[in-house]
Amino acid sequence: MRRFFLFVFFILGHVAGVAQSVTEATKISLLTGSPGAELYSTFGHSALRVRDESQNMDIVFNYGTFDFNTPNFYLKFARGKLDYKLSVEQFEQFMASFTYENRSVLEQELNLDVSQKQRLISLLFRNYEPKNRFYKYDFFYDNCATRIRDIMLEAYGEDFHYYFPSSWSNSDLTFRNLIDMYLRYHHWSDFGIDIALGVPTDKFARPMDYMFLPDYLSEGFGSASLQNGAGEVPLVKEQRLLLAKTDQSPQVLLISPIMLFWSLFFIVALLSGFQLQKGWRMPGFDKLFFSTIGMLGWVVFLLWFFTDHIATKNNLNILWAVPIHFPLFLFWNKFSGTFKKWYIMIFAAINVLILILWSFFPQQYHYAFIPLILVMLMRYYFLYREINANHVGGD
Repeated sequence: MRRFFLFVFFILGHVAGVAQSVTEATKISLLTGSPGAELYSTFGHSALRVRDESQNMDIVFNYGTFDFNTPNFYLKFARGKLDYKLSVEQFEQFMASFTYENRSVLEQELNLDVSQKQRLISLLFRNYEPKNRFYKYDFFYDNCATRIRDIMLEAYGEDFHYYFPSSWSNSDLTFRNLIDMYLRYHHWSDFGIDIALGVPTDKFARPMDYMFLPDYLSEGFGSASLQNGAGEVPLVKEQRLLLAKTDQSPQVLLISPIMLFWSLFFIVALLSGFQLQKGWRMPGFDKLFFSTIGMLGWVVFLLWFFTDHIATKNNLNILWAVPIHFPLFLFWNKFSGTFKKWYIMIFAAINVLILILWSFFPQQYHYAFIPLILVMLMRYYFLYREINANHVGGD
């Protein structure tokens, strides 16, 4: 441990002879953790490992950490105001967490000479200084993977080049398309994310943008090159799987949003048919259903206007998840028939336009929204019929 602290001390430049602390034996590598079962780990993880057996040192620089003891932690997290930070931990500690979560870890050792190692390590420790280690996290543009992507460019400038696979340039994938690849077995997470994220998520991703995802960062490193005394060499010297996860079938909930909401549609259609035949009314359901839709709308509204998350801005879900449904539908019977007719006609028309223009919207909607919108249209129709029956000739 004494040698470890001397190494850190040298790297920080507090004593002379910094370069002497980095040798041919010093190795730097990219660690890529596979996606985990929990939502926070769904998209994988990236970190940098620095080790030197001659100095009994093996540490990991991890940009994906935060302090749970931060005042108002959950509020700051929800509002996008939580500071993430660069932390340094022992390699064994890093691996233990991935072993516990049954996640694989891929290591790519970087092909660097001594001076290039010194340059990158010095920059890492400079970033680790208390005044520099904290940063405002952004899921797409500033996270554990993009920090590593960018530090390579900062360390080596024009000597470093990413050569992106042609599939990245020719695929025309949006940010939403990219994250959807990781949500195939997380149906409810996919549904919730598609409610929360707005138009910025449907921006086409440039090849450089792909590397906000750790798997793509690993692939980007695999195709990158670096200029040194021997000319242009591949960035990755060696690749190995440090930890393989045991095969487990993904845990998929039996009921997906699409199944649930189409079932709801058919049940409501059946009950509405009885309403048509027998003159039933469904005020309790209408209050509950439209109030729930309204509460979803308030979530969209708050994420749009009261957080720093870029991806939640300009969220067109607010066109069908209308915030004023809640609390308006709780007091539906207190409004005049004329007001209720206009209210229904306006929002029913918007819902019809959403379905007609579905493929042309700048925001990709989740297909589970379709049965919800159809239920709203169905209930709008029956509410309008009730108003006509109760207010013949208008107010």
